[in-house]
Amino acid sequence: MKKVVIVMLVLGCFVMLQACASTPKLPEAKPGLYVNNEFNFSVEYPENYVQQPPQGDEIFRTANPNPYLIPVLTVNVEDASVDAKLESGAFLKSAEESNPGSKRFKILSEEMTALNDGTPGLALAYKWTFVDGMTKLQTGSMWAVKDGKSITISCTTILGGDTTPEMLLEMVSTLKFY
Repeated sequence: MKKVVIVMLVLGCFVMLQACASTPKLPEAKPGLYVNNEFNFSVEYPENYVQQPPQGDEIFRTANPNPYLIPVLTVNVEDASVDAKLESGAFLKSAEESNPGSKRFKILSEEMTALNDGTPGLALAYKWTFVDGMTKLQTGSMWAVKDGKSITISCTTILGGDTTPEMLLEMVSTLKFY
């Protein structure tokens, strides 16, 4: 009889713990926080940034409200290829294809990281020349592949400006999955 009571007590405790445990809940979108309900992730950005119309394959775009609208933070989600690997070469090739006519893409730094839920991410800082052939840019990007989707957060500004590659990487590294 004592064994039955102990088993019932343990099972009761287990059920109560399960009821208390919950999956992380998506936060509410607000200034400074983009929330994607379809793919269950969020990204932080400075609260004073203003939302811009997405361009090309972007699903979200926001920018510093200065006259040049830089830095600009963008979010892209695409179907991931079956053999998608987080490699800087593959990423730069995709960046070049997304910006036809741009050239001289060069990696400044790269680091494999684990995002909040353990998903692998590739953090890259790189410089490149815009399609006009004169404007030099620098970008920080976080790339992750999750549930068959390729998710990229990028933040771009003028090369040598006040916003350093480290600052760009800090912004894109706020990618969180729920």
